[in-house]
Amino acid sequence: MPLRVDVEPPVFPDEELAHLEENLDSEGAVFLRYLRDSLSMDWLEEDDDRLGVTRFEGDHNEMYRKKRLKLPPGEIIILLHPMLREDPALLQHTMVHELLHAAGLAKHDDEHHELVDSIAPAPALKDSPLLQRLRSQVLGQRELTDWLCDHCGFQWDRKTVRKPHRCPKCARSL
Repeated sequence: MPLRVDVEPPVFPDEELAHLEENLDSEGAVFLRYLRDSLSMDWLEEDDDRLGVTRFEGDHNEMYRKKRLKLPPGEIIILLHPMLREDPALLQHTMVHELLHAAGLAKHDDEHHELVDSIAPAPALKDSPLLQRLRSQVLGQRELTDWLCDHCGFQWDRKTVRKPHRCPKCARSL
């Protein structure tokens, strides 16, 4: 079911899929051999808060059964956020991330992150105006506007999404 009829869907990821076919084992990526026939691409709605999502035809239990029995997965659709068109590197990174899910690698573990980074590394924050804009939106919506060290009392403006590990003044763990 196409969600956006006014824009061409994302280009089918032939190169990325070929790379996965060459480098993934079929043990974990049980749906990989079916992707060329089962996979389609489309855009998410503009107001969606996700960069990408992979949808399978069946529910969780049915997909687990198909994965365990190594059966064809049925129709799979990868939906990407339209704002990714502004940042080709982030678009490719997100697409590869979702391709791994479509291939059957559901967990966000170290293997998943290493595979994505080896095929399509995420752009650095300094190189991506889109990531900078998203970061500013996240920080702007937070109630916490600064960090405070419990040890020395030093307070500084919040410029990161994650809590820092150490105080910049006394270097103690936070």
